[in-house]
Amino acid sequence: MVERREIEIFLTVGEELHFGRSAERLHVSVAMVSKTIRKLERSVGASLFERTSRRVAFTAIGRRLFEDLRPAHQEILDAFARAVASGRGLDGVLRVGFLGTVTAEFVLRAAELLRTRHPGCEVRLRESRFTDGTAPLRDDLIDVLLIDNFAAPVSALAPGHSAGPVLFREAPVLAVSARHPLARREAVDVSELARYEMLRPRASSEQAERTSAPGEAAEGSVPGQTPRWAAPRGAERLFPAGRAQPPSAPGGTPGGRGAGRNTEFSSVQEMWALVGAGHGVFPVPSHASVYDARPDVAFVPVEGAPAYEWRLIWLSSADNHRIRAFSEAARDYAAAHPDPLTRAAGAN
Repeated sequence: MVERREIEIFLTVGEELHFGRSAERLHVSVAMVSKTIRKLERSVGASLFERTSRRVAFTAIGRRLFEDLRPAHQEILDAFARAVASGRGLDGVLRVGFLGTVTAEFVLRAAELLRTRHPGCEVRLRESRFTDGTAPLRDDLIDVLLIDNFAAPVSALAPGHSAGPVLFREAPVLAVSARHPLARREAVDVSELARYEMLRPRASSEQAERTSAPGEAAEGSVPGQTPRWAAPRGAERLFPAGRAQPPSAPGGTPGGRGAGRNTEFSSVQEMWALVGAGHGVFPVPSHASVYDARPDVAFVPVEGAPAYEWRLIWLSSADNHRIRAFSEAARDYAAAHPDPLTRAAGAN
């Protein structure tokens, strides 16, 4: 097996046609150059250079080997240089995923701050669905994802994911139909939520895996069927339907239209349509009451519930300077702008 250093020595001698100058370029001894060339010639079974006291010249076999190796070796060097530039440099494209329309505004503001610091870094946005989880990272659709702790709990992330610090927090509000009895309330305690029909995000394959132990079904699922979405650890009180069936009520769910228990949705827009039609209620971050306001939906503050926490997530194997620079810009923007999502929503 030929080693990389041996190839470098051979190509350098081929360029210089002088053992002394080759040794000087490579910072090795002339004896090392001679020893390496002799070793290669034994491997090939033929002389690669004609050597006299006055000159060094290729043999026919040596020239052919040189012409074959040189472009291939350069391609390897170029490929490695590109990898180094991508890993250590900041110029290039960073693909950022986001969940929810207004979070795109936050990403854009962070990207603007990043460009003032590193003009060569371009940020491209891609919207994720509620049920995507971190799949777009694994599918190489994005490099980094801005997501909340309910859609992607840090404690449940698969190995190989890195999570940045919490950028900002939001209190939850309950989205209900404008005709729902809760719509007239100033607030609702989290302990009351089990009385109402709670919509549920449709489980993705990723969520099904992380909510089930090997050979077991996820909580709230039916054997032989796709596991249902389960509330993130520590948020059971905010998502009671994710852990247990809510009690039934005569004529359907309290304040609802009896659409059936655990009505599921795949997208944010589907969730709004179901809430507005009275098919259930669902907790959302407080910025939704500003940015997603609509006449058929009311927003009721939830007391005693855990906060939504937003952070960046990326694959550990894909970590690079662009991701870290964007994470720093996002932290700085969030620190300078309290309630950054509500601020972004109000600017539109």
